[in-house]
Amino acid sequence: MSTQFVEALLTAYAKVNLAAWDNLRVILSECAQHGHEARGFEVEFASGSGQQPHYWVQIGYIWLDCGRTNAYSATIMQLSYAQVSRTNTKKALECAILSQEQIGLLCMQNAHFDHC
Repeated sequence: MSTQFVEALLTAYAKVNLAAWDNLRVILSECAQHGHEARGFEVEFASGSGQQPHYWVQIGYIWLDCGRTNAYSATIMQLSYAQVSRTNTKKALECAILSQEQIGLLCMQNAHFDHC
């Protein structure tokens, strides 16, 4: 597992701001296409604003927060060990893997919708 791969993903999708569920699907799809094992979760964790469910992706020992489950525009962020350790509940998720074409279309649709 390469931290460079994760950094490249974070850079590539830094300004896309998809819905949290779409972020999860895109990250899992990118990992699958590049031969990296990744798992998606719906997680509740203690934060300053109480408990809100988020979508997280685990890539090796790295955890990414794809956003609050009800967020329609979310930034993907790497989580610290301290944040991961505050997990209360974690439910594994399954989702269909998207092709590069589908990812491109999803990002294009989102950009168009954002500027209408």
